[in-house]
Amino acid sequence: MTRGASIPCSKNGTVYRYESILTNYLTKESYLIVPFFIVVFTSRIVLIFVHLLLCQKMSFSRTGQLRELQNIIDEISRAIMWVNEREEEELVFDWGDKNIDVYIPKKQESYSKLMSALEEKEKELNKLKQKVDVLLKNNHPASDKIEAYMDTLQTQWSWLLQITKCIHVHLKENAAYSQFFKEANETYSKLQKDHETIRKKFTCDKGTPLENLTELLKNLEREKEKVMENKSQVKHLVNKSKSIVRLRPRNPEEKSSTAVIVQALCDFKQDQKGILKGDEGILKDNSQRSKWHVTGPGGLDMLIPSVCLLIPPPNPLSIGLANKNEQYYEAIMGIWNQLYINIKSLISWQYCVKDINHINSLTLTMMRPEEYRNIIKSLETHYQEFLRNSHGSEMFGEDEKKKMEGQYSGAQSHYDTLVIGLPTYTNTTKITNTSCTETSISTQGSNMSLSLLSDLQALRRRLELAESGLSHHLHVSLGENSVQECSQHLLKLEVCNCIYTRDTIDEMGLWFCNVVSVCMCSLGRLSYLQNLLQSLIQAEDVIKVHEARLTEKETTSLDLNELERYKATLKQMKSDLEHKRDLLKAMESDLANAVHVNSQISASLHKCDVDLSKYTELVTQMSDRWRRIQTQIDSRVWDLEKQEKQLRHFQQSSGVVNQWIDNARQRQDTLQSAKFSNIQAVMEHLNQQKVLDSEIKGKKEKVEDVQKDADTCAASIKDYELQLASYSAGLETLLNIPIKRTMLQSPATVVRQEGADLQSRYIELLTRSSDYYKFLGEMLKNMEELKTSMIVQKSQTHYTEILSDRDTLLVKLKQLEQDKAQQGHYKEELNRIKVSLETELRNKQRLQEERDKMQKDFTYWKSQYELKESQMRQSDSDKDKMERERLSLKSELERMIVELRTVEERYKGRLQSSEREVSDLALKRDALERELRRRQQRPDSMSIQTQTDEKVVTVDPSKLVFDGVRRKVTAHQLCDCGIISKATLEQLLKGKRTVEDVAVDIQLSLKGTGVIAGMVRGPQGRMSITEAKTKNLLSKESALMLLEAQAATGHIIDPKFNEKMSVDAASSRGVVDTDDRDALMTAEAASAGFKDPYTGKLLSIGQALKLKRLDKETALRLLQAQESVGGILDPVLSVFLPKDLALDRNLIDEDLYRALNKKPACYLDPVTEKKISYSDLMLKCRIEPASGMLLLSAPEKPMTVQGLRGEVSVTELINSNLLTETDVQKLNQGKLSSKDIEDKLKNYLHGSNCIAGIYDEANNRTMTIYQAMKDGLLRQGTTLELLEAQAASGFMIDPVNNVCLTVDEAWKRGLVGKEFKDKLLSAERAVTGYKDPHTGKTISLFQAIEKDLIEKGHGIRLLEAQIASGGIIDPKESHRIDVDIAYKRGYFDEEMNEILTYEGDDTKGFFDPNTQENLTYLQLKERCITDPKTGLVLLPLRDKTKPQQMVQQSSQNTILRKRRVVIVDPDTGIEMTVREAYHKELIDYDTFLSLSEQECEWEEITITASDGSARLVVVDRKTGTQYDIQDSLDRGIIDQTSLEQYRSGTLTLPQFADLITSNSNLSELTMTARNMEDVATCSSPPQARPSSPTVRKRFNNISIIFSPPEELDEGSPVAAIFDTETMEKITIPEALRRGLVDAITAQRLLEAQACTGGIINPTNGQRLNLQDAVHQSIIDNDMATKLKPAQKAFMGFEDMKTKRKMSAAEAMKEKWLPYEAGQRFLEFQYLTGGLLEPGTGQKTSIEEAIRRGWLDGRGAQKLQDTRSYTKNLTCPKTKLKISYKEAMDSCMVEEGKGMKMLQASSISSKGISSPYNVSNPGSRSGSRSGSRTGSRSGSRRGSVDYSSSFSSFTTSSSTTFSAN
Repeated sequence: MTRGASIPCSKNGTVYRYESILTNYLTKESYLIVPFFIVVFTSRIVLIFVHLLLCQKMSFSRTGQLRELQNIIDEISRAIMWVNEREEEELVFDWGDKNIDVYIPKKQESYSKLMSALEEKEKELNKLKQKVDVLLKNNHPASDKIEAYMDTLQTQWSWLLQITKCIHVHLKENAAYSQFFKEANETYSKLQKDHETIRKKFTCDKGTPLENLTELLKNLEREKEKVMENKSQVKHLVNKSKSIVRLRPRNPEEKSSTAVIVQALCDFKQDQKGILKGDEGILKDNSQRSKWHVTGPGGLDMLIPSVCLLIPPPNPLSIGLANKNEQYYEAIMGIWNQLYINIKSLISWQYCVKDINHINSLTLTMMRPEEYRNIIKSLETHYQEFLRNSHGSEMFGEDEKKKMEGQYSGAQSHYDTLVIGLPTYTNTTKITNTSCTETSISTQGSNMSLSLLSDLQALRRRLELAESGLSHHLHVSLGENSVQECSQHLLKLEVCNCIYTRDTIDEMGLWFCNVVSVCMCSLGRLSYLQNLLQSLIQAEDVIKVHEARLTEKETTSLDLNELERYKATLKQMKSDLEHKRDLLKAMESDLANAVHVNSQISASLHKCDVDLSKYTELVTQMSDRWRRIQTQIDSRVWDLEKQEKQLRHFQQSSGVVNQWIDNARQRQDTLQSAKFSNIQAVMEHLNQQKVLDSEIKGKKEKVEDVQKDADTCAASIKDYELQLASYSAGLETLLNIPIKRTMLQSPATVVRQEGADLQSRYIELLTRSSDYYKFLGEMLKNMEELKTSMIVQKSQTHYTEILSDRDTLLVKLKQLEQDKAQQGHYKEELNRIKVSLETELRNKQRLQEERDKMQKDFTYWKSQYELKESQMRQSDSDKDKMERERLSLKSELERMIVELRTVEERYKGRLQSSEREVSDLALKRDALERELRRRQQRPDSMSIQTQTDEKVVTVDPSKLVFDGVRRKVTAHQLCDCGIISKATLEQLLKGKRTVEDVAVDIQLSLKGTGVIAGMVRGPQGRMSITEAKTKNLLSKESALMLLEAQAATGHIIDPKFNEKMSVDAASSRGVVDTDDRDALMTAEAASAGFKDPYTGKLLSIGQALKLKRLDKETALRLLQAQESVGGILDPVLSVFLPKDLALDRNLIDEDLYRALNKKPACYLDPVTEKKISYSDLMLKCRIEPASGMLLLSAPEKPMTVQGLRGEVSVTELINSNLLTETDVQKLNQGKLSSKDIEDKLKNYLHGSNCIAGIYDEANNRTMTIYQAMKDGLLRQGTTLELLEAQAASGFMIDPVNNVCLTVDEAWKRGLVGKEFKDKLLSAERAVTGYKDPHTGKTISLFQAIEKDLIEKGHGIRLLEAQIASGGIIDPKESHRIDVDIAYKRGYFDEEMNEILTYEGDDTKGFFDPNTQENLTYLQLKERCITDPKTGLVLLPLRDKTKPQQMVQQSSQNTILRKRRVVIVDPDTGIEMTVREAYHKELIDYDTFLSLSEQECEWEEITITASDGSARLVVVDRKTGTQYDIQDSLDRGIIDQTSLEQYRSGTLTLPQFADLITSNSNLSELTMTARNMEDVATCSSPPQARPSSPTVRKRFNNISIIFSPPEELDEGSPVAAIFDTETMEKITIPEALRRGLVDAITAQRLLEAQACTGGIINPTNGQRLNLQDAVHQSIIDNDMATKLKPAQKAFMGFEDMKTKRKMSAAEAMKEKWLPYEAGQRFLEFQYLTGGLLEPGTGQKTSIEEAIRRGWLDGRGAQKLQDTRSYTKNLTCPKTKLKISYKEAMDSCMVEEGKGMKMLQASSISSKGISSPYNVSNPGSRSGSRSGSRTGSRSGSRRGSVDYSSSFSSFTTSSSTTFSAN
C-alpha cells in the first residue's frame, strides 16, 4: 500500500488520530529509508481498528437483541404460566356427584369469569403475537427459539380452549343430572304422600254403611284424578333418565363390577396415540383426579385428563330411580283398583243383603202381585252385580260367596212359595161363600190351575196375564141366574187354562229340540277343540326344539369353515320347518272349525260356552313364534354370508400387510446394522432409508383400510350378537323362562385387537424409519460441519501466524521509533487516552461504590422495615390473643351461667332423690337395729375373728370408660385432651374415685348443657321443631337451622318423649321431614365426623371446611351451636372441647376462631324473625323442670287477612303503610273485622280487574281469551300476551262463570291450552315470586329482571299489567304495595318508573285487534267494556260486517300504527321476520326487498323548530324516513281531499303514509366520495342481483360525486349507514338490526355523535339529545342508557362540590370518567374539530386545552398522533378492524346535507368474515352473547362489483355519475 492509499473511515475519532500520526511520521521522514514492512504494518493496524469498531457495533446490536429476546421470552413465559395455572385449576376439579347442587352454580360463575378472562387475555396475546411477528420479520438471531416458545404458548392456549368446551359440556350435563334427581326425588315424595293418603283415607269393611261406601267411591274417583297427574311426570322422568350421564363412577372409591365406558369430549393426543372427539374407551383407573388411565380405540392405553372425558348414558341410577317411580306409580294405581273393586263389591253386597232381607220378610197380605215381580227383578240385578264386582275383591272369599249364593237361593225359594200361595189366598178371600154346587166345581178348577202353575214355574214371566185374570175379583150376584152365570164363568176359565197349558207344552217341546241341537253342536265343537289341542302340543314341541337350537349360539366364529357348517345347519332347520308346516295349517283349520260351530249356537245358550279367545290367542302365539323362527333363520343366514365376505377380505388384506411389515422390518434392521466411514457412504445410506421411509408412509392408507375393514367386521359381529341376544331376551320375556348364557369373548374383540396390533406394528415401523432417517440426516449435517470446522481451524492457524508476524513487526517498529521526535507526541496521545480511560475507570469505581453504599442502605432499611413489621405483627398477634382471651372468658362465663342453671336443676333433683334415699336408709337402719338386738339376745355359738391385710386396689384401665356425645371415650383420652387432670386419672386407676363420680364433674364436656329441644305452646304442650313448622309457628328456614343445631351437637331430640335419636331414625319416625334429611345428614356429620375420602379419617367441621365439604356460613352456624352447648365437638373423641383447646388441636383455624369470637347472629328469632346468636336464643328458652329440656315459647299467631296467594298479617299491612295504628286499635276493640279490612284494601289484597275475557259483538257472546283464539278471533301472540297479563296480575279468570283460578286449575278446566301452560306458569311467578339461583330466596318480578332471570321486555310487559291492575305485587307477603314501599324493598326503581311512565314503543307491548295498534296495557284496558252481570272487564271485538262510525280525534299527535309481515316456516310452524326468512333461504332476495318495504311503524308526531313553529310529520320508526305533511301538500304529492280523508278517519295512518310514499318519486340521493374505490366496492349477492322494480328505481336515482378531500366537511361525525345492497341510507340502529354492523361498532358511532353535539337524525341532519332521539325512535332506551356518559362529555360533568361543569378531559383527571371511555370521547371530539367546552359547545384547540390545564404534553401528543388511535371499530364493508379516523376517511358524504355515511354490506368486500356475530334484534343491546360461537350469518351470500355499471369517469373536481 502506498502513502496515498485510502484508509477505511470510521465514526470513531481514534482511527483518525492514529492515521494522522503515521502520516506525519511518513511525511517528515524520507520514505526512501523506511522499509516496506512499515507500510504493511500500518495498513494492518488500520484494518485491525476497523474490525474492532465493527465488532463493537455488532456487540451493541447483539446486546439489544439479547434484551429483546429476554423481554419477549419473559412475556411469553408469563403467558404460558398463566395458561398453565388456569389449566391446572380446571384439571383438578372434581366433576363427580358429591355436592353437585353446591358446586354447579359456583362453577357456572367461575366459568363465566374464566371466559371473560380469556377474552381479555386474547387481546394481550394478540399484542404479543404482533411483537413476535416483528422480531421474526427482522430476522432476529434467536427466531427459532422465539418461534418455539410462541408455538408452545399457542399449543397451550388451544388446549385451554379445548378444556373450556369440555367444561361447558360438563356444566350442561351435570346440571341436567342434578335437576333430574331433584325432580325424581320430589316425584317419589309426592307418590309417597298419595300412597299414604289412599291407604289411610279409604278404609272400609262390611260394617261400613251404604251411604259412606257411596261417598268413599266418589272420593276415590276424585283421588284417582290427583294420582293421574303424576303420570306425565313419571313418563317424562323415564324418558329423561336415558339421557343422564353417569357421575358416581368418576369417584375413585366407587368400584364397578363391569367395564366403565368413557367418551372423549375433545381431541387428545399423547405421543403416537390419540383419541378423537366422540370416541369411546374403557376406564381402567381413575385414582388420580386429574388424569385417568383409559384404553382407547385400538386397545391403546393412555393417560387422558379427566375433564376431557364424559361417562355417557345410560345411567343405571337414573334409570333405576325413574323405573322405581314408575313401578311405584303402577303400584299405587293397583292399590286404587283394588280399593275400587272392594268398595264396589261391598256396595253390591249391601244391596243384595237389603233385597234378601226384604223378600224374606214378605207375606201374602203385604202388596200386589206386580210389586212382587219388581222385588225379584231387583234381587236378580243386584246379585248379578255382586257376582261381577266380587271377582277379585279382597272382601269376599269363596266361602262367603257360597254363603251369599245360599241366601240368594233361600230368598228365591221363599218368593216362589209366596207366588204359589198367592192365587189360593186371593180366591179364598174374594169369592163369597155359597152353598151352591158350582162353588165346589170352581174350587176344583182353581186347584188344577195351581197344580199347573207349580209345574211351570220356569215360565212364570209369560203367565203374568193369566195370573192376573185368575186373581181378578169375581163379583157373583146371588140372584135368579147366579148359578148359571157362575158355571159359565168357570167353564170359560177352564177353557182358557187348557189352551194356555197346551201352548206352553208345545213351546217346551220346541225348547227341548233346541237343547238337543245345541248338544250336538257342542260335541262337534269339543271334537275340533281336541284336535286343536293336539296340534298345538305338536307345534309347540317343534317350536321349542328350534328355539332351543337358535339360543345355543351367542356369537359367531372367526373360522370360515365353522361359519359354513353353521349356515348349513340353519338351512337344514329351515327345511325341517317347511316339511312340518302342515301342523300349523291343521291348527289354524281346527280353530276356524271350532269358531264356526260355536257361532251356530244360540247366544242365549252360551252360559256353558268355551272361551275360544284363549285358544285363538294360543294359535296366534304359536304362529308368531313359528314365523319368528323362520325370520330369525333367514336373518342369520344373510348376516353370516355378509360376515363371511367381510372376514375373508379382512384376513386376506391383513395377511398381505403383515407380510409386508415383516419384510420392511427386515430391511430396516439391515439398514440400521450397516456401518460407514465417510460422507459419501452416509449419503448413499440416507437415500436408501429415504426410499424405505417413503414406501412405509405410502402404506399408511392401506393400513387404515385394514383398520376400517376390522372395524366393519367387528361392527357386523356386534350387530349379529345383539340380534342373538335380542332374540333370546324376547323368548325369556315371552315364555317367562330364564335362558342360561355362557360368557364368551366376542370375536369382535379379537378382530379389533388384530387390527390394533397391525396398526401398532405399523406405527412402530414408521417411527423407527422416521427416527433413523432423521438420525442419518443429523449425522450427515454434523459430518459436513466437522469438515467446515477443519477449514476454519486451518484459517485460524494462518491467522495466528499473521498475528505473530504482526507482533514481530511491532517490536521492530518500536526500535525504529525510539529516536524519532514524533514519538513524544505519540506518547502524549497515548497518555491522554490512558488518563481518560483511568478517569472513566475511577468514575465507574465511584459509581460502583455509591451503588454498593445504596445497596447497603437499602439492605439496612429493609431489615429495619422487616423488624418493625414483625414487631407490628407481634403486636397485632398479642392484641388478637388478648381479644380472644377476653371473648373466651366472656363465652366461658355465659356457658358457666347456663351450666350453673343446669347443675342447679340437676342437683335439685338429686337432692330430692337423696332425701328419699335418706328416709329409706333410716327405715332400713331401724330394721337392722331391731334385727341386731334380736340376734344379740341369742347365745354366741362361735366367735370368728378375721383379719384381712389391707391391699392396694388397681382398676383395669379398659373399664374406665365414659359416655361421650355419640360414643365411648376412655379416661386416658380425656386426660390427653385436658378434660381431666393426671391426678384425677391416678385416682381413677387406684380406685379412689369412680367413673360416675368423675362424670358428674365433667358433665359439660361429655354431654353439654343441652340443646334447644323443641317448642311449647299453652295447652298443646311440648312439640318438636318439625311439628311447630307444620303448624306455622316456625318458618322453614328457622326450623331447619334449629334441627341442624340438634344434629350438630349429637342427636335429634323428640321433646314429647325426651328421646334422642339419629337423623335416619328421626326421618323414619317422622320427627323430621324427609326433605330436610340431606341437610341434617351434613349437620350430623359435624358431630359424628366427616369422612376423608382419601384417608378414611374423621374430620371436624373446620377441617371439612378446608376441603370444601360445606360452606363457611353453615360451618360457622354449626360451630356456634356446639360452642353454646358445651364447646367445639371433637368427632374422634366425641366430647366438647373449649374453643382455645379446639384451636390448638387444629379442629378449627384462626379465621373460624375470630369469627366465633364476634358472636355472629346465625339463627332466627321465631318471634321477631330477626337474626340472633344461638346462645342468646337459648337464654330466651325456658327449662322444663321435669326433663331439663330447653323449649322455645311459641309466638302468638298474628291476625291475618286473605291475600293473593295466602294469609297476610296485619303487622305486614302496617309496615306497608296500608293500615294505621288507629285501624289496629279498632280491630282489637271489635269495631273492625277482617272482612272490613279486606273490603277496605281490596285493590291491594286482590287488585282491580284485569282484562278477563272477550266480548264478541258479531255473535253477542262472552268467551274466554283462549276460546277466542281457537275460534280464529285472536292471534296466538295476542292471546298469549293477554293471558300472561292475567297470570301476572294474580289469577286466570273464567269470564263466563266469574271464577278466579291458578294456572294449573285453569289448565285442568280447559281455559288455557297445553301450549301456553309453561309460559303462563312462568308469568304466574310474578305473583308467587322467582327463586334466586344463587341464594335460593324469593325475589320479585323487578328483581328477576335485574338478575336476567326474565327477559327485560317481557318483564316490563308483566310489570305494567301488575300496575294497571292495582299495583306492584310483593311475592313474599302476597299483596300489592305502593311505589314508595316498592322503592324501599327493592322491587322498583326510578329508571323502571321512567320506562313505564313513558308511553313509547318499548312499553307498548299489547296489541289492539280492532285497530291493529300497539298500546300499553292501561290504554288497552281503557278501550274495554264492563260486563253488567259479573263486573268483569271484557275486550270487545267489533263486528266487521257493520260499518263503524269514524270518530275524529282532536289531536293526532303520537299516533302509532304498525304493519308487520310475519312469515311462517311450513316445516316447523315457527313465526319469523322477513330478514330471518331470507337468511334461512325461505324467500328470495326480490321477495325480501318487497316484503321489507311493506313493513313499517308509522307514527305522526309534532316537531317544534328552533323558531317556535310546529309542524306535523309522518315518521317510519323502522327506517327513520320522515314526510312533512304540509310540505307534501305544497309539493302536490297529496291533495287536500286525501288530507281531509285522513283527518276524518276514512284513511288510516298506514294507508295515508303509503299514499305519500307511492306518489313521491324517490329523490335523487347524491353522495360525495373521495375516490372511486368508495363506490366501486358496493356489493350484493350474485344470485340475488337487485332486479326488483323498487330497487332498480332506487339505483336509477343515485348520484355519486367525487370531490377533493379539501372540499369535504371534516367537522361532523359519521351520521348514517349506507346499505350497499339495497342502496339506501339508514340509521345506525337500523344497520345493527339488519346485521350490517356489530353492537360495539354501533355504540361507538353513536357515542361519537352524542359527545360532539347530539344524536343525528339522518333524514334532516338535526342534532337531538338522547330523550328526543328515543322519542323519535332513532335509538332505544337501552342504547340511550349506554350513551349517557358520551352526552355528558358534550353537556359537561357536574362537579359535586363546586357545581361547575367540567369537560371530558377534566372529568378524566378527576376520575369522574374512566380513562378508556374518556380517551375515546376526546379522540371523537378532536377528529371533529377540537375539544368541546361544556355548556357552550365551543371547540377548543390543543394549545388552548394545554393552557387551561385540560391536557398535559403527553396527552396532547397522543391525541395528535391519529395513527396510534385504537382500532375499536369493525368496518361494516371490509369487516376489518379500523379506528374512528379511518372510518371518517372512508365515508361518503351526502351532497346538500353534508352528512357522512359509512358504507356497509352483509359480506366483507375483502372476503373476510366478521369477527362479531350479527346481533339478534331481540337480544339485549350490548349483549356479547354469541361472540364465541363463530357463526357466519349470511356466509353463503356472494359479492358482485357494481363498478362495471360506471362506464367512465374523469378526475375533475366534481363529476356526476348515474347508475343507469
